[in-house]
Amino acid sequence: MKNNIIYIFCALFMQNIIAQKPQTPTPSEIYFQMEKLNVLASAMYIAAHPDDENTRLITYLTHHDKAYTNYLSLTRGNGGQNLISNELGIDLGVIRTNELWNARKIDGGKQFFSTADDFGFSKHPKEAFSKWNKDLLLKQMVYMIRKEQPDVIVNRFDHRTAGTTHGHHTASAQLSKLAFSLANNKNYTDLSQESTETWQPKRLFFNVSWFFFGSKQAFDKADKSKYIPLNIGIFYNQLGKNNQEIASLSRSQHQSQGFGDMSSRGEEIDYVELIDGDALKSSDLFEGIDTSWNRIKGGNNIQPLVTQLINEYDFKDPSKSINLLTKIYSEIDKLPETIWKTRKQNEVKELIKNCAGLFLDITTNEPYTTPNENVDVKVEVANRSNQTIILKDVTINNNKTIVGKSLANQEVYYDYFNTKFTNQDYTNFKFINTFNDFKTQFNSTQKNTIGLEVNGVYLSYTLPIQYHYKDVAKGEIYKPFHIVPAVSVRFNQSTYITNNKQEQKFEIVTDNYSDENLKGTLFVTNSKNEEVYQKEITLNESEKNKTFIINKNFSNDTYKAHFKQNNNSYDNGIKWVDYSHIPLNYYFKSAETKVVSFNKSVLKKSKIGYIVGAGDEIPQVLKDVGYNVDFINLETVKAEDLSKYETIIVGIRAFNTESLLKTKNKLLFDYAKNGGTVVVQYQTNTNLQTNEVAPYKLTIGKTRITDENAVVNFINPNETVLNKPFKITQENFKNWVQEQGLYYADDFAGEFQPVFTSHDFDEKDTNGALLIAKHGKGYYVYTGLSFFRQLPTGNTGALELFINLIELKNE
Repeated sequence: MKNNIIYIFCALFMQNIIAQKPQTPTPSEIYFQMEKLNVLASAMYIAAHPDDENTRLITYLTHHDKAYTNYLSLTRGNGGQNLISNELGIDLGVIRTNELWNARKIDGGKQFFSTADDFGFSKHPKEAFSKWNKDLLLKQMVYMIRKEQPDVIVNRFDHRTAGTTHGHHTASAQLSKLAFSLANNKNYTDLSQESTETWQPKRLFFNVSWFFFGSKQAFDKADKSKYIPLNIGIFYNQLGKNNQEIASLSRSQHQSQGFGDMSSRGEEIDYVELIDGDALKSSDLFEGIDTSWNRIKGGNNIQPLVTQLINEYDFKDPSKSINLLTKIYSEIDKLPETIWKTRKQNEVKELIKNCAGLFLDITTNEPYTTPNENVDVKVEVANRSNQTIILKDVTINNNKTIVGKSLANQEVYYDYFNTKFTNQDYTNFKFINTFNDFKTQFNSTQKNTIGLEVNGVYLSYTLPIQYHYKDVAKGEIYKPFHIVPAVSVRFNQSTYITNNKQEQKFEIVTDNYSDENLKGTLFVTNSKNEEVYQKEITLNESEKNKTFIINKNFSNDTYKAHFKQNNNSYDNGIKWVDYSHIPLNYYFKSAETKVVSFNKSVLKKSKIGYIVGAGDEIPQVLKDVGYNVDFINLETVKAEDLSKYETIIVGIRAFNTESLLKTKNKLLFDYAKNGGTVVVQYQTNTNLQTNEVAPYKLTIGKTRITDENAVVNFINPNETVLNKPFKITQENFKNWVQEQGLYYADDFAGEFQPVFTSHDFDEKDTNGALLIAKHGKGYYVYTGLSFFRQLPTGNTGALELFINLIELKNE
């Protein structure tokens, strides 16, 4: 029944596995994997955010050096901006995490995170460490070095340049510099409860790039004698791609940040600087490190076998390598336990599967299920080689079934296994917040395996359960499979702006994911856990987006919605994060809302036009306040269409995302000239569709105030915007979140009047946060103040200032 409802309710059982049809690599790709089998080298790349990583160097390390390479991103990027939608915060963190997993799937690296929160831009590592637990992050980094045992570490950023880049960037490099030396200090504990041996990487590098010098031209002229050049312009014959082509595909996964990349060919040089460790005499980052099998005890028995494997490989029939591969697997199994034993056995196991053309699949025709519902899971195993393979067992949701089925060439086995899940199996996305969460990254939580016997060797393959169906247009589709709670309950808005003298319409939205009608009680409690609303309701089976309207005068407070059914209680919403370039994820979002009382009677204007940019939630706030808000279609809009609006607001980054503003900007200028008010919110100074964002000279810089509590000084306290309809004071700038503003105007024409100045700690005043120009009969405003963050949180001080901008009118 569920698969007849909608196809989007699907997800991944293990967050770093992308839903897809099982793939069989080409013979050339298999050969490339065999070459990697003969290399025991390891690297770690460290930076602060998703998209910080140099995918060209990671690709070079994994493909040219054939090194096992990790990328440690301290944060998940949830404090940044989003170019593809209005989703910020946790939603953005989910998006960017999955974009990183996609990127590593392409460039060959492995992805890890620390528990550091991306709280937004910071100008200095001191600010970063004032909000991060530096000691905890250092212990996590030391733990990861000891656990993953990298031979070399590469920092994306320079630990010596505090104050010249994002504070998170410098902080990541400073932590890495400390961890490099502490990892081998037996007196330093890393908070792990298990025994982790000390480890000393051979070298620590800084990955130099042109943007540290301001421009490519400046970097071309710079003295590079202390840097180590790496020719990353390598063509990989077996793969049919060069290093840059693979790296650009990886880089282009960061869609939410607008980092689509062009590939390039030919020689290209990347640079690293040795920061710590043994000196180099060449451009080989692993110089002096034994990266052969001889580096581990007993490995000298493996080396000739792998060499033989490579030399005897038959591109026309890879299955001829299976016998030798199973012998190699058995020989590795005799080695003492080391990280390389685990890694190489996994590589051999994957090679056996690929050489045999094995098709291993665990699927269901249900996009999701809820606890205690029966689910039929289909297991399919196809042997496409001359090697006889025995299907020994199948484990679904930790329940093992002995099969004992021998599969000849082209023989296919499939069967269905009925299973149930519990509320311990929910597949919701989880941010890592504790050290134990951090450690779970290193251990698979997958519960579904297919056990095979090949040449007497037992091999277990872990797979996710996937949702498998036919799309009439696209054909065979694989999507992730989710276990979800039976009920999702949420307020339609996270904040309601109300007039406490009148009733407000509140909307509670429920989703029933179960296969039965659920009768229960919907109720609302306040911050004191007092019940303020109750209603008996029925949720029909599989019914989504059922809305219950409450007309009530709720006072200023926070409120939580609950649905109780028998002994089950639900007070979370299931928030889906759904984009075509990443797997569908969900996380639990508490069913809470905040009610903020606001005097709406001061509004004089009513009709607002809004040009959407990268997306924000301000239009909904303005509707709550009492404005009629229309979204302006730039493709069809004409000058006469704008005359019906009393103010037009340009959304964040609209001049970056909307190509039509190259010409339609003139309509805005004329609209203001004829008596209208235009309010342009922040735009970035890169990738502008046009430099004419205003009728007068206006140069957008990178100036920002990261201290959300920075004191403002009003230049002319009698200015209209500071007095009508609301009196604006320093109080209006209290309780702001994340930042005061960003991308201020650095240079502007005399027609623009700055309204106030402010500054971050130990910096000079800046006056480009809010500029107002009279233009003909109207006004043209540019503001870098982060209204897009403040208004959705119900910050009335910021809302009053924004309304004053909207209400500007030439009397």
